[in-house]
Amino acid sequence: MSGSGSGSTSSTGASDASDVLWLRPQRARRQPHVALSQDEIARVAVAIADAEGTDALTMRRIAQDLGCGTMSLYRHVRTKDEVFDLIVDTALGEVERPAAPSGDWLADLRQLAVAKRTVLLAHPWLARLLAGRPLVGPRALASTEYALRVVAELGLSMDDRVRVINTLHSFVNGFVQTEWEERTWRRPADEATGGGGAIDRDGDPADDWRARTLPYLRHVLDSGRYPYFSAMVDEATSHPDPEADFAWQLQRVLDGLATVVNG
Repeated sequence: MSGSGSGSTSSTGASDASDVLWLRPQRARRQPHVALSQDEIARVAVAIADAEGTDALTMRRIAQDLGCGTMSLYRHVRTKDEVFDLIVDTALGEVERPAAPSGDWLADLRQLAVAKRTVLLAHPWLARLLAGRPLVGPRALASTEYALRVVAELGLSMDDRVRVINTLHSFVNGFVQTEWEERTWRRPADEATGGGGAIDRDGDPADDWRARTLPYLRHVLDSGRYPYFSAMVDEATSHPDPEADFAWQLQRVLDGLATVVNG
C-alpha cells in the first residue's frame, strides 16, 4: 500500500521531489501535431505488454510505436522501471469502484476484489509486476484511499485496517497469478482437445507437457503410495470453474476478516 517513488539526488544528498515520475513536468512534444505525454506513453506501453509481454517493452520499441525519437521518450520516462511504474498505475486506474463506499464494508471489499480480478485478467503481466512494487502513482493512491475509506469506521487500529486491505489484495493477486499460470500450461492441451488437459488415468496426451508427464502420473496413481492424491484425481472436478473457485475462496477470506472486525 505504501512506498516511495524514484527520484534523483543532488550532490548534497537532498532529494528533488519534482524529479519523481509522478511530479515531473509534462513537456510538450516538438512536433505539435502529435501529442506525447505520460498518458500516451502508457497507452502504447500497455498495448505492447498485453500483446507481447513486458520483455518487449524497450524504449526503442515504445518510441517506434509512438512515432517519436527515443530521446523524446526519455524526457517523460527515464528507465524501464519507470515504464513499469507507469503501466501498473494506468492499469490500476481501470479498476471500477463507486464514488464513495456504500456503508456495507464487506460488500464494498467484495466488489473491489471482483473488479481488481477483472483488470488483472485483462493484463497478464499485471499481477507479477504488482509484487513488491511501491504503489504510489495517482491512480494507485486513489484506489488505496477508497479502500481505507471502506474500513475507516470499523473500530480497528490503522495497522489492522492496513492488514485487512493487504489481505484482500494478496488473495486477489495470488489467485489471479496462479490462474494465469494454469491457463498457460493448460492452453496447448485445451486447444488440441477442445477443453481437455486435466490428469486422467485413461487420458491420451495431447501436447508435449502431457506426453512427458502422463506416464509418471500413471505410475504415481498405480503405485498406491498416494491414496489421497489418487482420490483427488478420481473425484475432484477435472476442469474447475475459476469463477466459482474465486467466489468461494473470496467469501472465505471475507468471513475471516469479519471475525477480526466482530471480535
